[in-house]
Parts: sequence; structure tokens; C-alpha cells
Amino acid sequence: MPKPLKYRNVTRFLSSQGWVLVRQGKGSHEVSGSRDGSDKIVVAHHAEVSAGIVAQLMKKLPNHPAEWK
Repeated sequence: MPKPLKYRNVTRFLSSQGWVLVRQGKGSHEVSGSRDGSDKIVVAHHAEVSAGIVAQLMKKLPNHPAEWK
């Protein structure tokens, strides 16, 4: 399983790949979507993104950074 990552690094990577903030979810969660609207990702806005969410992002985004492993 991957290590937890800093929230800022995850959101920077998502925006560099064309993902945009769609809406604020419940509590501290943010919903990002692909530009064409075909897919979405929910990430909690905390200091670190949990290892489980990072693993889900790695499955959904095959071109993730090598240091995420």
C-alpha cells in the first residue's frame, strides 16, 4: 500500500492532469471531475490524503507520479 501524501501535492497533480474542482462535498471533502465530466474523484481536504485514497487514485490515474508508490 502507498504512503499518505500531502493534500497540496495530490491536488496539484490532479489539476495538472486536467481535473477541476466541481463542488464542495460534505464536511471537508472536495469533488473533482475530469474536464469532459465523465469521471469524478472525492478527496478529503486534510493535511494528508490517506493511503487508501492514494491507492484509489493510483488505480484511476495510471500516469500517476512514480514517487506515489
